[in-house]
Amino acid sequence: MLRPPIFWSDYKYMLKISAILLLIILLAGCGARGLDYSGYPTGSGEGNGDFASGSVENGDDDELEPETPPPDIPPYNEYRISLEVDPYERTVQGISRVTFTNRSDIPLETVVFRVFLNAFQEGYYPPPFFPEHKRRIFRGNEAFGSMEILYAFSDNEALEYELDGTVLTLFLVDAIKPEETVELLLQFSANVPLIAHRTGGNDRALWFGMFLPILAVHDENGWHTGAYYAAGHPFVLETANYRVDITTPSRYIVVGTGLRTDEVIVEDTDTKITHFSAQQARDFSFAISPYFQHAHVATESGVDIHFYFYSEMTRLEEIMHLASHSVEYFEYRVGRYPLGNITIVETDMMVDSVAFSQMVFVDTRVLNHSSLWALGHGIGRQWFSNVVGTNRITEPWLDEGLTRFVQAGIFYPTPEDFRNRMTRDYYSISDLTNLYISDGLWAYDNWGDFARAQGRKAMLMIYALNERMGDEVFWNFLNRYYQQFSFRMATGYDFMRLAEEAHGNSLEDFFDKWINGGTVPPLP
Repeated sequence: MLRPPIFWSDYKYMLKISAILLLIILLAGCGARGLDYSGYPTGSGEGNGDFASGSVENGDDDELEPETPPPDIPPYNEYRISLEVDPYERTVQGISRVTFTNRSDIPLETVVFRVFLNAFQEGYYPPPFFPEHKRRIFRGNEAFGSMEILYAFSDNEALEYELDGTVLTLFLVDAIKPEETVELLLQFSANVPLIAHRTGGNDRALWFGMFLPILAVHDENGWHTGAYYAAGHPFVLETANYRVDITTPSRYIVVGTGLRTDEVIVEDTDTKITHFSAQQARDFSFAISPYFQHAHVATESGVDIHFYFYSEMTRLEEIMHLASHSVEYFEYRVGRYPLGNITIVETDMMVDSVAFSQMVFVDTRVLNHSSLWALGHGIGRQWFSNVVGTNRITEPWLDEGLTRFVQAGIFYPTPEDFRNRMTRDYYSISDLTNLYISDGLWAYDNWGDFARAQGRKAMLMIYALNERMGDEVFWNFLNRYYQQFSFRMATGYDFMRLAEEAHGNSLEDFFDKWINGGTVPPLP
């Protein structure tokens, strides 16, 4: 355990930081000039795009609109974060103020954060990638990243803490009683590696996914501290509210989760501060680049879709149409998207796409040369990873299989085409005997086995469930599941219980064969 040393020099440093932050606040309130932000989402999610005609809108509208009030749901933890990003040195200095409420029924003597960037330290085990991806991630030149915690405070009192890889434990002076709220503060410094992963960069942009210190989930099993596994999306995340200020050189365009509430130039400097507000988000991700171009379209239901890219896009119209159609289709099949906007960002990734709250990072190769299935998948995960939360380490099928099944209707719209797609996937894995949907992420030593079990087989299970229940009953059930667990955590048991209630008969044997058996049952 470490207690941060407090010297006069440290106090002077913290006073300096406070003075800078005070200056920022004053500048934001008097005399700071706004920037043209090329239509970045700034309001309630309403837009001027024409989904029906598939047109792409590149027009700008910088007028700030009032934010949409959140639904009437239980209160969430809150993050107020200030970041200073140096893209030339690839460093980030940050202060995170977290309002944390103990929602358990026991006093808490510790609070645990996850610092996922430290999975990219040299020698970290298990590595957050499979050997098959190593060359792609490092581009032949290994680079490492890390985050150091400089100070930790609770209600202005310094705390002892321990940073063990990706797990940061704060040791509280006084236990937090059930329903009690405390203010926590972390000061940190990070180095960003130029790699093709959730956090990374190239010579055109830097992107930051699962980058910020984030509270671990606490439940009846204690704090969730699972490894940054190489397979799937190894995160268990609760909904929270974010207010984030990001300082960068003024020529950099900054995009992030939620709504851009303001952007100001710090006078007599070459820096600017971009402010974001995100309600009911499971994480906050962002990206910066001086080369970003912007396209925008809005769905008929009023969801703004923004696309930021730094390469020449040969399929821009197709990308924007597929993105808007995906949102419309998931809204039609599953339920209304409640968060107003989704931002797509071109990146250089080891995988085709990665979804975060209100954000989708997509690899350049997909955008220009491959099927846009991965883009549709990233958008669909807004429903089944971000609005509805699950434990994606122990039950990855619950979001992966559902997303794949629903999105298949976008790419295979006729019943015949849809059935043919399911049949092809069935025969591609029907001879395998080790496809256990019940496996957690720790069971996989390559991406292919994960995708076959938690992707294809899980999708076929949902298809078989649809066939057994019938369309009307199935889609009503899925809508109820989505509505009941929006901004909450669902489990496989919750999914199966609701399915049985809708079906009116036991589905125990059905789920047991599909989930706990290693083979693929015949399709109905």
